[in-house]
Amino acid sequence: MKMSKCYREVDKLSAYKKGMDAMKAGNYEEAITHFRQALENDPDNPLLYTNMGSLLTRAGEYEQALACYRRAIQLDDEQAGAYYGAGNISYNVENYQEALQFYKQAEALGMNDQSLHMMMGMSEYQLDNVPFAMARLQRAVELDADDEEARFYFGLTLAKSELITEAIEAFEAVIDKNSSHADAHYNLGIAYFSKSENRKALDYFHKTLELQPDHYLAAHGKKQVVKAMEQ
Repeated sequence: MKMSKCYREVDKLSAYKKGMDAMKAGNYEEAITHFRQALENDPDNPLLYTNMGSLLTRAGEYEQALACYRRAIQLDDEQAGAYYGAGNISYNVENYQEALQFYKQAEALGMNDQSLHMMMGMSEYQLDNVPFAMARLQRAVELDADDEEARFYFGLTLAKSELITEAIEAFEAVIDKNSSHADAHYNLGIAYFSKSENRKALDYFHKTLELQPDHYLAAHGKKQVVKAMEQ
């Protein structure tokens, strides 16, 4: 009996390690297979369910992923990673209020990294809670200045708050990192148009359409600028 137990423990650790190695290598289907084996050996391990939830999320199996996160929380209600993962599932299916509640649970348990602030800011933005979104996204930018999407959405919240000069700075910073970010160019066009700087606005709408010819909002913006310049 003793030898048999030792064999199961070694096998469990091996399956878990193989799953982690496969996940790091991007081999998600293989990783899922290994984690399922590990769960057969250790069915009450919340961390395994959290990792399985992460893998299933990446595979687009949202319902199964959420079930794993809920099981992890049931086994250990201090699994911050499980709450965060469940929040991502809710966000992906556009249930932003539920996503925010999950993220707040993760934060209450001590999670304080850039990705959490980013996703909380995104949830608040989708719910049109602009001041809260701005604060979260600003913190996300402070924690990772290279995250262009955090900075882009921070710019959108600034623009919604009519802080146009600050929004322009944010969008220009995005373009400094990624000159092909069509929506950053488009929003610069909108910002400059709102300041009646029509030539700059037109240049940014042109650039947007160069990057994304089917950007109908930029096409409409271009027409509006041209019309204003002809008056």
